[in-house]
Amino acid sequence: MKRLAFCLAAALLVACNGNNGNVTPAPTPAPGGDDSGEELKADPAGSQLSAWQEGILDIHFINTTTGECTFIIFPDGTHMLADAAGSITATGPVGSTSNTGIRSRWDPTTDPSFRAGPFIADYIKSCMAWTGNDKLDYVVNTHFHSDHFGGYSTSLPLSDLSNTYRKQSLPEILDLLPAGLLMDRGWPSYDYPFDVLTKASNASTIKNYVTAVKWHVANRGLRAERFQAGSASQIVPVRNPSACTGFTVQNIAVNGEIWNGRGSSSATATFPAPGEIEVANPKSVGNSDKCPEENHCTTVFKLSYGKFDFYHAGDAQYDGCSTFVWKDMETAAAKAAGAVDVMKADHHGVGNTNGFGFVAKNGHVCDAMNHLRPRCWIVNSWTDGHPRQATFEGVNGLLPGTDIFITNTCSDMQSYKNFNVVKGQNGHIVVRVSKGGSKYYVYTLSDSDGLRKIKQVAGPYSSR
Repeated sequence: MKRLAFCLAAALLVACNGNNGNVTPAPTPAPGGDDSGEELKADPAGSQLSAWQEGILDIHFINTTTGECTFIIFPDGTHMLADAAGSITATGPVGSTSNTGIRSRWDPTTDPSFRAGPFIADYIKSCMAWTGNDKLDYVVNTHFHSDHFGGYSTSLPLSDLSNTYRKQSLPEILDLLPAGLLMDRGWPSYDYPFDVLTKASNASTIKNYVTAVKWHVANRGLRAERFQAGSASQIVPVRNPSACTGFTVQNIAVNGEIWNGRGSSSATATFPAPGEIEVANPKSVGNSDKCPEENHCTTVFKLSYGKFDFYHAGDAQYDGCSTFVWKDMETAAAKAAGAVDVMKADHHGVGNTNGFGFVAKNGHVCDAMNHLRPRCWIVNSWTDGHPRQATFEGVNGLLPGTDIFITNTCSDMQSYKNFNVVKGQNGHIVVRVSKGGSKYYVYTLSDSDGLRKIKQVAGPYSSR
């Protein structure tokens, strides 16, 4: 009876939370894996994803077509958001700054009223109806590129709460959803590897975000911290920890500080100290500069639940490692993490990432994928045609046991060798892990109709 009352109340809450004309589906009871003690069963294609239940771990890759966004529900209903972006970009061919082909089935920016913030918030609210938790307990901004925290323009409207910042993706989500702790790589000074608020190529975009964060800290109870490499206590369940036996979030890396695998709070600095930075033009850091690029500074974490492991490394890459070996932070972070079940593709699957045996000019071997060896590789594709062909074919050819999922595809990708092996594409991707973490499914949901019905189902997979 209590369960029926909860579902009715949840459905009413979801119905009241629509944004951008989307039709938000009401949750339906989970088919097993709930308090009945039954084993987690698959939801069928054509249905709506069943409601999350306590003890289940959900990882949602929300597809805006123009940026990365990962929303996680811990087994106790704690919420975590890693990145939230919808860049402002025109359309163009594969390899350009954006991609007509990737958006041919759905281009949300053709709607003048579309902004990624409300779209993402609407999706999250539908999940909050399952958990009864109306708060983003944790928000992680992996690094300061617009395809991770939102594009910026002076044409964007000012925040409804303050006239000091504009409705950029992540700042607008802070306006729309209460948040507990926000972590990024720069708080509070934003001065590594240099003052990004004045010297970065996208300084005005970063400044708008930082202004929003500081306003929410001062006025709405938001807490902010720098992401702590090596920590396993910065991100913990806060709703009902007793429901999270065997659950941890291990912070792996940020700003070149990389967990050394010894204990839960130990990390080693691998990048130059501020006084050792040498860069000709901070707005355009090159491979020969003794200075990390923005992507090198990305946050990296591994989430574990029983035998299940999930790896999220933002835009980790190895670009420039022929000049400075430490620029291959991707391999170092992957080695610290070890083998995982599910991996968000590093940097959308561009050409200088997801390395598997690439040998640099100085003989250094970039082999992140050899350490991670994911069973499922999920690409949050961006507007310029990710994953790249060489990266896709490398992962598929060198890791034949890895299943591939892509949030956006386009006609040019059809020419990739063995592209037909892709298990899920063109939609939101959801990983649902059973109580205790022994098994999981991967769902692809419709993204352009507001209904979020299941298009494809993969699994069950046994956690390793």
